[in-house]
Amino acid sequence: MSSEQLITDKPGTPGAVESRAGSLKNALWLALGFGLLKYALATLLQISMQHAGYEVFRDELYFVVCGRHLAWGYVDQPPIIPLVARIAELLFGFGSLALFRTFASLAGAAEVALTGLLAWRMGGSRWAQALAMTGILLAPMVMGIDATYSTSTFEPLFWMTVALALMELVRLSDAGISGGRAATCWWLVLGAAAGLGLENKWNEVFFLVCLLAALLLTKQRRVLASKWFPIAFALMLLLILPNLVWEMHRHWPTLELLHNNQVDGKNVHVGPLAFVINQMLVFGPMMAPLWLGGVLWLLFGRKAKPFRFLGLTYVLYLPLMIFMYAKDYYLAAIYPLYFAAGAAAWDVVFKKPWLRRGLTPAYMALYALLIALLLPLILPVLPPAAILAFQEKLHLQPPKMETGATAPLPQYDADMLDWRHKADLLAAAWFSLPPQDRAQAGIFTTNYGDASAVTVYRPDVPQAISGHQNYFLWGPRGYSGKVLIVFGESRARLESEFDSVEEFAQDTNPYLEPYERGPIFICRGLHGNLATLWPKVKFWY
Repeated sequence: MSSEQLITDKPGTPGAVESRAGSLKNALWLALGFGLLKYALATLLQISMQHAGYEVFRDELYFVVCGRHLAWGYVDQPPIIPLVARIAELLFGFGSLALFRTFASLAGAAEVALTGLLAWRMGGSRWAQALAMTGILLAPMVMGIDATYSTSTFEPLFWMTVALALMELVRLSDAGISGGRAATCWWLVLGAAAGLGLENKWNEVFFLVCLLAALLLTKQRRVLASKWFPIAFALMLLLILPNLVWEMHRHWPTLELLHNNQVDGKNVHVGPLAFVINQMLVFGPMMAPLWLGGVLWLLFGRKAKPFRFLGLTYVLYLPLMIFMYAKDYYLAAIYPLYFAAGAAAWDVVFKKPWLRRGLTPAYMALYALLIALLLPLILPVLPPAAILAFQEKLHLQPPKMETGATAPLPQYDADMLDWRHKADLLAAAWFSLPPQDRAQAGIFTTNYGDASAVTVYRPDVPQAISGHQNYFLWGPRGYSGKVLIVFGESRARLESEFDSVEEFAQDTNPYLEPYERGPIFICRGLHGNLATLWPKVKFWY
């Protein structure tokens, strides 16, 4: 029995159950194999990046510090990633990037495996499952996301678990099984995955709304008539309630942050056509026909009819992200669905097994070769000078996602450089002070990257303070402002606010963003008390 028949067989017949169990077993083993391949590749790439001179990413340093101040929420993210970063710090430290980022690599492996299972559930053969997993495993955007800790690292796991649970519930409903243990379990899985996903990143709200709207537009909406739907919804709310309470108690800082991003034009704005073309590029131009075909198959394919709502989800989600001027990676978590669907459609187009056995490995091999050739543009596996030379030779420049990014290197690469050096410079400035000044001196930086670098890499000096993101809520830590080591502010502004301003050193690394280069100042005699002036340093952006 073929895997295409499995999707349409009515449960209850012994042959169907036996074949389905055997097919699932094969799919699980194949998914495990590709997951292990992804983990091994991710580990090798981490070793290569560290050997090329790159360090812990800017945001990772911030997540670690947030994890040392565990809470149910933060200005710019819910609690899951800081918790994971804290566990990674405690277990592995920072000596090895591959070890520190173990959980990120495992998340990437799980994403690949889930993609294979989604392809199986859509009726894809083993070759189709392998094709779908190869597409996600080597997608440039996915490789970049899986290489560091971010709120996007675990996002696909929650989204795809929600989608898989809903697919199983639809399948059971279409077979006339709306109750029973299996349906109950899948409803609970759906509610838990949705709730935990929201505790990971609020972007999931848009996915869930589009998914629900798409479901309501199809006949599969009858699945929502189950008595377990409100229970799953209540479970989701229960899981996100702690973060909601945190937000309400602090007057919704995340909404204020998002508003600031929109008003101040932080993200690069592109037109709809350019946005769609960029999606094709960042997820691998050779694989664009696969996932685009998956979207079309879900929308129009006869065998995809039970999962039509997944195609409609993309039709709703994509223009919403364009309208909101979202960054490229805000859509990343949804693509495993369409790589899986495209692979299932591949089986429909190339029906003869011998044709699939010939074309599929050739397609996968050509794609792997292209990614290998372009790897230095995807991940910083070469030293900065070598990456710049590589870009110049190919006449290729990765697109910028933020308007303030003007470093010669891609912003992603630049944000993995210089943190230990920056922390050492700021610590040296503090140690240069006479003992009476040192006793009351604080270290102030304008962004969380520099502040976190000091806190993480130099525990022998006071924890840095900042008005950026959650650092603002942590306050001035009792410093009066009589003596401050400052990085990130102009001398002219500091001279208007302090009695004396003395330059101590310069960070002149040419590969950094402009706001990460420049002088470190020793400032004395703040005009006023730092605690009183603290609201003025608030920087949620």
